[in-house]
Amino acid sequence: MKRMMQNMKRGMLMAATLGVAAMALGAAPQTALAQKHSSKIPVIVMGEDSDPASVKRSSDIYKRVLAALKGSMQRYDFRMVDEEFMAADLGWKITDRRPKVELIEAAKLANNAGQGNLRSRAMVLFRIHATSKDLSFANKVTTRVDGEIYDIASNTFLDTFEIAPAAYSAPANCNSVCISEVVGGKARDIARNLGDVLAKKLSYLNEDQAGGGTTAVGSNNSGNGVPSYAESQMLVPYTVELDYFDTREALAIIGVMADEFPGYSSHELLEKGSVVRKYEYVTNAKVTKLEEWLNILLIDMGFDVDKQINIDVQPGKITIEKIVPTPNRPRSDDENSRFN
Repeated sequence: MKRMMQNMKRGMLMAATLGVAAMALGAAPQTALAQKHSSKIPVIVMGEDSDPASVKRSSDIYKRVLAALKGSMQRYDFRMVDEEFMAADLGWKITDRRPKVELIEAAKLANNAGQGNLRSRAMVLFRIHATSKDLSFANKVTTRVDGEIYDIASNTFLDTFEIAPAAYSAPANCNSVCISEVVGGKARDIARNLGDVLAKKLSYLNEDQAGGGTTAVGSNNSGNGVPSYAESQMLVPYTVELDYFDTREALAIIGVMADEFPGYSSHELLEKGSVVRKYEYVTNAKVTKLEEWLNILLIDMGFDVDKQINIDVQPGKITIEKIVPTPNRPRSDDENSRFN
């Protein structure tokens, strides 16, 4: 499997050479359009209004805060996935008072829709609370925003956030329409504060969380602290299923994935049967890189990946199936050194 790492390093060297050539030709000024193609994780922001005391999604307050928030997050260079465009593409209806479970399911279904422009990695759920207190001479309107951040790929809770309550003056006898106008008029300030908090938290989650910014051997950086093989340093657990491989083949595959694949964090055996082995494999590598490396690995092991192997990649699961029996092959040179 030494040739696998050589092939990977050759590809990285080629990419670096092309980068040097591009710099030699002169770098073009960064335009506003270019800035929108961010290397940061794609984010979907959704309002969670299941609590009857929260501002519902169809209200003018919610719409104005959300619109301003999207602009604020884009200024921090995050790629925002728009829920309304997503619903339009998939033929969905956006309704009020949806519970958190439905919002999570919607984001996951969009990720599984097979459309790249609908996929998101981080999910931000936020709630807006607005109350009014009659002070006889005026009304005191108080707003509070809170929520959570989740990693959709790994089903992981990441962090919470809350904007300190803010109070505004409203005219005496201010009705619901009046209050909506008062709070809506503060939407820009609410969104700025929320956007700043979210950007800082998501930027941290986008960076190397290993401590010290260490990078796997043989990897190269994309220029923002995140290795080029990784979408981010947020770890994703995959179920890796090996079907119809004999014991030596299966151990060789998972061994190389653990010892040589960049981004590897850990793995555990979940299940072992006569023809099926399942592992939990935790990594921050992009799934496209995992597929590429697995093909290189299996070719190095002597398999014809077009005729003897089927690799099925699904969200959170990679299945590698040996389709036809293969003859015994001699051990490779790097299998001679045992248990060092």
